[in-house]
Amino acid sequence: MNFIYKYFFILALVALSLPVYGQYLTLDSHIDIPFDYMDNPKHDPGNSTEMQVDFSKMKEGGLDSGFFIVYVGQSNLTDDGFKKAKDQAMLKFKAIHKMIQTYPDKILLALEPNDIRNAKEKGKISAAIGIENGYIIGNNINLLEDFYNLGARYITLAHIGHNQISDSSIPKKSLNDASEIHGGLSSFGKEVISKMNQLGIMVDISHISDKAALQAIKLSQTPVIASHSSARAIANHPRNLSDNIIKKIANKNGVIQVVAFSSYIEVNKERNNAINSLRKFIVDLTGDKIFIYRKHTEHPQYKIKMDEINRDFPLPSVDKFVDHVDYIVNLVGINYVGISSDFGGGGGIDGWMDASQTKNITLALLERGYSKNDIKKIWSENFLRVWTDVINHSKKKF
Repeated sequence: MNFIYKYFFILALVALSLPVYGQYLTLDSHIDIPFDYMDNPKHDPGNSTEMQVDFSKMKEGGLDSGFFIVYVGQSNLTDDGFKKAKDQAMLKFKAIHKMIQTYPDKILLALEPNDIRNAKEKGKISAAIGIENGYIIGNNINLLEDFYNLGARYITLAHIGHNQISDSSIPKKSLNDASEIHGGLSSFGKEVISKMNQLGIMVDISHISDKAALQAIKLSQTPVIASHSSARAIANHPRNLSDNIIKKIANKNGVIQVVAFSSYIEVNKERNNAINSLRKFIVDLTGDKIFIYRKHTEHPQYKIKMDEINRDFPLPSVDKFVDHVDYIVNLVGINYVGISSDFGGGGGIDGWMDASQTKNITLALLERGYSKNDIKKIWSENFLRVWTDVINHSKKKF
């Protein structure tokens, strides 16, 4: 009987929520793209694709806006490494701008929060730009302004592997990383944060070590973001945030964007071991030296065996995702939490496997008892508040 009551309760929620889905401005703060984005028809969001995010999926799921990410993996801290990273980054900047120029009737570039709001009013989706891995600036701090002029509005200071700016939460084995090399931020990294504050670029502490995160929060003159991280108290993973860091972000008026990445929502050692074995199998099969996510995840054998893993070790659910939202709200309040998918970079959970299922997040929040105003804050207003604060700070005279 309880099941029947719950079934009809959910149906009622769906019926009541359908008319108001469009009233929420939905913002996903982290969407990855491949290097051949817009050049390969399979990776053109204007087409019907197998990507987790394309225009039709965004429209179907009611996803209004996203930060499309200029990501480059960590490599050697050398002049050659920095040059290659910058060149790779430029490919993605060009791809995002090509998307905007090719489909002006569907998507607009967002350089400030009002651009996102205006796009929604016009019935269009919008794309902002974030950088994942400050490695791409090398030792040239002036590149920050160049990337800002190309549209970058946040920078994740590091990724997997330490860089010239910050220690990472996960040292990179293939680079023989020590546990840390800077003791948090480097002296150059501190200069980078100061310059980001001046330009109006949000400081993103996802991926960096706990020491680096605490130093960045303290040093930044503006609120900081965690663009795609969850709560370590629920899922004990180094990529997630400790209660102390969550509180420090909130005290600085920042925001934590809970991420739909399965390993950060629920730690499942058996599933992780199965995925690691699959990755080794694909590397051996292709003859490559390391696992290359955006290449190897499209291999037919990877897809077949990943389906088997998902069957044997199911993905965490949307409910478990919302557990992280609940936890952060209970810890620091409703004003400091948001939502990200990490689609295209490993994100995806049961019920939110691509942008077409975005409404399931809203439904789950309604089912938990969040009000309309609460959901507006979670979906975008909290993040846009931080972005506005960062812009306003940049307008001061230095």
